Amino acid sequence: MKKSVFDSKEEEKLFKRLKTYWSKYLDVFPQLPPRNVFGYDEIMKSDMKTSAKDFLLRTSFDFVICDINNHTPLLVIEFDGLSGGFSRQAEYFIQKPFRDDPHRELKMNTKLQACRDFNIPAVVVSYQECSLLEESEQMINILDVIIADAIEKSDHAKNYGKYVGMLTEAYDYGGQDSVDDAMIEIEMMSERANPIKRKILELTKKFPHWGTQFYFAKPDGHGNLSETFNLDIDINTVEGVMFTKRLLSVNISIRQAGAFTNDPVFLLNTIGEYCLAMKTKKALGFDWKNWTEAREKAEWVRY
Repeated sequence: MKKSVFDSKEEEKLFKRLKTYWSKYLDVFPQLPPRNVFGYDEIMKSDMKTSAKDFLLRTSFDFVICDINNHTPLLVIEFDGLSGGFSRQAEYFIQKPFRDDPHRELKMNTKLQACRDFNIPAVVVSYQECSLLEESEQMINILDVIIADAIEKSDHAKNYGKYVGMLTEAYDYGGQDSVDDAMIEIEMMSERANPIKRKILELTKKFPHWGTQFYFAKPDGHGNLSETFNLDIDINTVEGVMFTKRLLSVNISIRQAGAFTNDPVFLLNTIGEYCLAMKTKKALGFDWKNWTEAREKAEWVRY
């Protein structure tokens, strides 16, 4: 009987999730050899050690996310259910050594470093990154946000020439002030290519009120990034101390997982804002009367 192309049922489940949730935006290919991603000649001409080249020619990537139009690679994904590991900045962090594969850490790091050398984002994820977040109303997981970020950055790269032209024109028109305005516009244009950020915008613009949600979270004692995202309304100052009415809060904690092209802090903020928006939609909806009642009942807390 022919063996499945997937190494486990969990990996097959993840593939089905990727195909279902992301089919509108990209294509996903399982068990794709690095030679198909980098090119055989490029691998052989690289400065990698011979042992690393031999390994890359024998192995395969669990999943390769590609542009739906031209099938250029956007993101390489390795699912590490066996060791529960993850990656950050092209470095693999193993959680549980796997006795049957003592070289697992070396293999993962070789794949990650090769992707970095060829400038293709890559990430190692496990169950924590692939499980749907309860705070998101079971709609997204951490890997979804990493994929959305890869789509955003790819779109920005494709429009790089256009954006340079916008900045040049802005400077000629009004100097640095105009450039600053153009940079904000470019950032907003890039973010609209991100399906998750676009969903946040679609939701929050319907709310009677929405504040800025961004925090420079620092790792906690376990190395995780944790933050509380708040829906605040009204501000009052008493003896120099600021107070606000807090309507809703959501607590988010993630491992510092991500590709070398993104900062986990930014991923955390996207997750937090999405989850807060989903909780707000469920609790308050879009009716201003619900918001008014919640505002009247809310107590003042220190801002």
